[in-house]
Amino acid sequence: MQNPVKERIVKLRDEIAQLSEANRLYLQSGKSKPGAVGDHERRLQRLQEIMDELVALTDWKKL
Repeated sequence: MQNPVKERIVKLRDEIAQLSEANRLYLQSGKSKPGAVGDHERRLQRLQEIMDELVALTDWKKL
């Protein structure tokens, strides 16, 4: 069985890749679409949440 922390990191990395692709598409052409700005802000918020979770997952090593 794989380590739960490693599994979570793999899932977070996949989510980061999806968010990054959506942001790339937004920057290329999606700015003019209705709701695009709100979607972009939600993606940025989720990226911040992922960063916070990754920090929390690695903080135990500092103890």
